[in-house]
Amino acid sequence: MTEKHSRSKIHLINDLPHYYELEDMVSFCRRNERTYIYGVSDNQEYLLKFFDNCGIPIAGYVTTQKETPCFRYRSIPVITIDEIIGMKNAGALLALPDRYYRYVIPKFRKFGFAGYFVMTEFIKKAVAGQMKRRPIEEMTLEVNLADHCNIACQMCDHYSQLAEERFLDVDSFDRDMKRMGKIFGHEIACISLVGGEPTLHKDIIRCMEITRREFPRAEVIVLTNGLLLLELEHSPKGNFWKSCKDLNVQITVTVYPINFDYGAVERKAAEYGTRLFMSSNIHADAATKVVKITEKHPFDLGGNAEKYYFAGCSYFNKYNVLKDGRVYMCPISAHIGIFNKYFNQNLRLGEQDSLDIYKIESWEEIAEFSSNIIPFCGYCDVKNRRPYSEWKSSSKDVSEYV
Repeated sequence: MTEKHSRSKIHLINDLPHYYELEDMVSFCRRNERTYIYGVSDNQEYLLKFFDNCGIPIAGYVTTQKETPCFRYRSIPVITIDEIIGMKNAGALLALPDRYYRYVIPKFRKFGFAGYFVMTEFIKKAVAGQMKRRPIEEMTLEVNLADHCNIACQMCDHYSQLAEERFLDVDSFDRDMKRMGKIFGHEIACISLVGGEPTLHKDIIRCMEITRREFPRAEVIVLTNGLLLLELEHSPKGNFWKSCKDLNVQITVTVYPINFDYGAVERKAAEYGTRLFMSSNIHADAATKVVKITEKHPFDLGGNAEKYYFAGCSYFNKYNVLKDGRVYMCPISAHIGIFNKYFNQNLRLGEQDSLDIYKIESWEEIAEFSSNIIPFCGYCDVKNRRPYSEWKSSSKDVSEYV
């Protein structure tokens, strides 16, 4: 009997920093000759990690009284409030909990020190949430069973509508999952079998069996458009519905505004007692069948996007992808080769943009990799991501991505 994780435990979309707050904070830092972070605890160390990722120098921490902190991330100088008040061209990011501002700001004002930036409680928590290394209970993986798809969605960030027919090699998947099982000690929050369209793979049941063998307590999800589900009751390789029930695999169906009987899928799931989640927004906590909205994820084809916007990326430090023996930060980087080939582009992936699973020893290495910017992030114009339109078929034109 398998044990399932509650959906609420899985690290999905956390609160993301507001872009205008990031812009104001970074602009403040760039005006100073030296910038200090006021406070020296967990959230302040995550803020330092954020600035390290952005390439923005931080001179040290400021504390109200002289103290010697226990650094977890990295050590930098620690000065007192009296010392920074006497500095020229220095700035302080107030990263303390709001309740302490009443002790700090009046003193700054009393001595005429105007070089401080008041961070909101929201941005402090949001930046920390992005930079925090995930515990094993929040680690996730997704795997493409097929790169191509039987529908063509505009702006697909797996580039399925542009992909040539390609199926996951089951033997390679078996080998990679054995390795991942060893790395994770057979414990992970969630593994999603996706695509393209995963139900196109004739050995999808075998892929589910391999996944469950290596991760007996994980949430295992097949993410599908659902169009082939009813046919898979009597597929040559077995009864998909019964296998999902027996293996405790959840079917997650993305609801599209197309002519398809989604009610028949619900009835079939009820017949087999198979777990089913259907929604036009598969990241929602509860199902919603409103019209599906397409979000545009544009590129800076020159790779010159401002680094600090990465903190607002909904993929950053969340959806790791396992592909051909490597772990990628996100599906955009993992599948960019499809985009490059179709549009004759050269968005480069280097050695630092993924991890070779046969050269690492622990899941912590994946967690650390995921909580730091990768060079490929420079191609993502995160600031200009936005809901674009109601769902429609792709024009397969590069304008969908720039």
